[in-house]
Amino acid sequence: MSIPVLIVGAGPTGMTAALELSRLGIPVRLIEKVPAPPPAAAPPPERSRAIGVQARTLELMEMRGLSEEMLRIGHPTAGVSVYGGGKRLFHLDFSHIDSRYHYLLFISQMETERILREAIEKLGVAIERGVELVGFEQDARTSDPSPVKATLRHPDGRLEQAQAPWLIDAEGAHSAVRATLDLHFEGRTMDETYALGDLHVDGDLAEDDFHIFSTEYGFMGLFPLGHRRFRIIAGVPPSKVRKDAAPAMADLQAIYDERSPVPGRFSDLRWASWFRINSRMVPHLRVGRVLLGGDAAHIHSPAAGQGMNTGIQDMINLAWKLALVIQGQAPEALLDTYEQERVPVARYVLRKTERITDLMTSRRPVVRGLLRHLAPSLGGVRPLQRIVPFRISQVAIAYRRSPLSAHHGRAGRLRAGDRVPDLPVLSLVGHGDAWQERRLFGLLDPSRFTLLVVHPEASDAASVDWCEAVRPWPAIRVVGIAPLSDDAARARFHAIFGRSRGVLLVRPDGYVGFVGDKSASARHLESYCRRWLRTWQEARALQQQAALG
Repeated sequence: MSIPVLIVGAGPTGMTAALELSRLGIPVRLIEKVPAPPPAAAPPPERSRAIGVQARTLELMEMRGLSEEMLRIGHPTAGVSVYGGGKRLFHLDFSHIDSRYHYLLFISQMETERILREAIEKLGVAIERGVELVGFEQDARTSDPSPVKATLRHPDGRLEQAQAPWLIDAEGAHSAVRATLDLHFEGRTMDETYALGDLHVDGDLAEDDFHIFSTEYGFMGLFPLGHRRFRIIAGVPPSKVRKDAAPAMADLQAIYDERSPVPGRFSDLRWASWFRINSRMVPHLRVGRVLLGGDAAHIHSPAAGQGMNTGIQDMINLAWKLALVIQGQAPEALLDTYEQERVPVARYVLRKTERITDLMTSRRPVVRGLLRHLAPSLGGVRPLQRIVPFRISQVAIAYRRSPLSAHHGRAGRLRAGDRVPDLPVLSLVGHGDAWQERRLFGLLDPSRFTLLVVHPEASDAASVDWCEAVRPWPAIRVVGIAPLSDDAARARFHAIFGRSRGVLLVRPDGYVGFVGDKSASARHLESYCRRWLRTWQEARALQQQAALG
């Protein structure tokens, strides 16, 4: 019998897919062509470029019990300092991010992978190392329940013919699956070559910020990893790039000295390399029974630390939908919303990171002059201080235009498609009779939909038995919420949820699917559930049909 999902690639994207599907009860097979995981102390450059974990990713990891270990190891930074013309031009303060994680956490990708690897091993998933996908085909018209047929090469050279109902491509930028599907990787390779390295820095460079230098000599960024270690990335003119050797300590020191007004002395270079920036994406994330995510679907500039986070969140968006479809609890049309929601996110990330990179790397005198003269005043604009960190942190991602988002009128600012914010509330679970103070994230179920029944006050009583209303659908649980008694908490609660009774159906990935006001919403909610979910009876009938072949 074939495993329901074959995952190709065991980087952060592939392991997140394995983690999500496994904890949702879906068996997976995870293969990785790299023979063994590299040691964290000396990672090869091609596997260690992603070091920034954004607030939204940390929120999602918290719901899966993984954020505490990431915070123990990682190094949080409170903001970003941007330099030009021999001085600091402005500072962005991450404390404005509407999240418990109001910072950017720097942590080695090797450590992030270790945390994910240990999590999937606890769920019984073993990475098949040295196993490479060398070819596959799928027949969308067949009645075969496992229409994906893959050829796998094992470390000893043996070829295996494997079958699976679904294939997730998380191979990375050099995806054989993408090439086989002939999906155009739209975009461009940026002109400049960059030097990259991890080293120790003595001097006045602060560790509570990351630092961006935009100078007439080129771009440079330094990202703190803790204990005075930094990651350096710097644009280098073609004449200074050596094809036969990685950047040396002296090369990186010279680049820093010409571009930074902050004194600093380098030592203990662990590794270094040259690389080029590609900014590309595919137009589709689903082709039949094949689903793409992470670098296999989109690659872009490392500006603002978006790449790995976007891949992880691809899989958190996808996995619950795929699990419900496999379990017969949702129609296959639900999977179309993966592409409909995540392609716009990838397109936005590519567009913004390209613009940031083009601006910061420009050597044109006009651009340099504008940046030098305008940046200090822009850095003092309060709306920018709120909006820019909010977007960088990926907390701003929303799916308001998704077919999965249905809004039926409420007074609060939260809309269908928005991320549910975390805040302290009073909660009433199911038919319980005692209100308890909880954080909202702790009430959301990353394995099922959560129907939040909003009470303007804890003394308010809803006129609809929502537990009974959603009983036909196994994928929904019910939680009542109300504001705390103090004025500040009450004001925030009412601003988010409104002052009248209503309901919000929260998806397993923490985004609002349905919003409705008062008891009339029961009819709208039933219609929404019948479109996107299947009842107990429907799911059971499908499972019996599948068992009979």
